[in-house]
Amino acid sequence: MGLGTTTGNKIYLNVKDGKIVKREPQGGESLFSFVEGNLTGINKREREFNGERVPFWFIDIQDPDGGDIYTMAINYRSGLGLSIFNSLASAEDPTRIKIEVFKHGDFTRATVYNRGEKLTWKYTEIPPTEEVNIGGRTVKNDSNRMALVEKMVAEIVDRIKMEMI
Repeated sequence: MGLGTTTGNKIYLNVKDGKIVKREPQGGESLFSFVEGNLTGINKREREFNGERVPFWFIDIQDPDGGDIYTMAINYRSGLGLSIFNSLASAEDPTRIKIEVFKHGDFTRATVYNRGEKLTWKYTEIPPTEEVNIGGRTVKNDSNRMALVEKMVAEIVDRIKMEMI
């Protein structure tokens, strides 16, 4: 253990139209293709989105030199989150990562690297969403899929904690 001074800032990022978006303090946005650094945490929190509270995943990635922490927000139910977490779940020590996003048709996709190696999905069988009828309305039920995503995140977080010990 040692003492030090935190010099970095927490920088919040979003993903939109195949790019990582950083809002600038003076207004406007900067667009990036990837974020890279040491994976230090993943958590789920609600945030305000279009006037309502919506769950999001927050992935913390720290500059390897101990500087800024980039917190990338991803919609809780997004296919992008599923893809990123399924890739990270395949890594034994998901610490030094790179998340590269891109647009493919109408969807934002991601390629994830760990220590320079491209990761593949750990789980090839993904539970489908099911249509259910509730009060005369047909809605999608993704509870089985989201249970798998929660399991993936728990596995990843456990591995991050082991690497930090």
